[in-house]
Amino acid sequence: VFHKDLGMVSERVERMKKLARYLSEYIDGCDGDEAERAAELAKCDLVSGMVNEFASLQGTMGRYYAKAQGESDAVADAISEHYAPAGPADACPSAPVSVAVALAEKLDTLVGFFGIDQKPTGSKDPFALRRSALGVIRLITENGVRISLAETFNAATATFEGADVQSASYDLLAFFGDRLKVQQRDKGVRHDLVDAVFAKGDDDLVRI
Repeated sequence: VFHKDLGMVSERVERMKKLARYLSEYIDGCDGDEAERAAELAKCDLVSGMVNEFASLQGTMGRYYAKAQGESDAVADAISEHYAPAGPADACPSAPVSVAVALAEKLDTLVGFFGIDQKPTGSKDPFALRRSALGVIRLITENGVRISLAETFNAATATFEGADVQSASYDLLAFFGDRLKVQQRDKGVRHDLVDAVFAKGDDDLVRI
């Protein structure tokens, strides 16, 4: 079980596969088949004895297993990197397939938990949604991915069958605006400038 209101990990993987293929069209040099394959295998190592014993090896072991069964380097690397970036100091994936799967994983998390109204409150963020949002911002901006946030949220929402997450997109845009303000404030950009750009309805993070 991934979460009682969001179904099984297998259902999550099916959503990630669809979303990774969708995202591959916006990422230069990304092969849609490889992105979908990497998403399909990304969570397989969670049932291995190694990851059961050493949780910090999730992704790392997946890469070894994928290479052992003859998957391409791009697929194996994407499995290894799809949790990244885990924090502001963590390296951001730059290989096209890795970017697609890392984005798909984080967007599925965000749309799902916002959809079931498990948003962060104050200091409480049990599902690390702020970290996921900052990861999405970094993946998009550092790799120059030209994509509309609203359309991407809608694409992620469409992969949820049987779960009502339709209201997530609007709330997520506001949430991302706040996260962007935090990120840009650390770089010395005034928050009212970010507000002004968002107020015009622009949601292309690279342009913003």
